[in-house]
Amino acid sequence: MDILGRGLVTEQMPDGWVICEKYLDGVLNIVVDDVFSSEKAANRKLQSLMVSLLNKYQQLNAKAEKYWQINH
Repeated sequence: MDILGRGLVTEQMPDGWVICEKYLDGVLNIVVDDVFSSEKAANRKLQSLMVSLLNKYQQLNAKAEKYWQINH
C-alpha cells in the first residue's frame, strides 16, 4: 500500500504478522512494533495507520517528503 510515497506492507514473520516499509531493493523495515496473530488484523491496523497518517498530513499541508522528515 502506497502511503505518501512509502510502500507499507504486511508480512508474515515467525512470531506473527507485522507492518513493514518495503524498499525498492526488497529490504523490509518493521515500522510498527506490534505483532498480529492474523493477516486480517495486520491489514486492519495498516488501514487505520493510513487514515491517521493522511489526516496528519492534511493538517500540516506539507509535501510528502517534508511530512516524513518531520514525522519519521
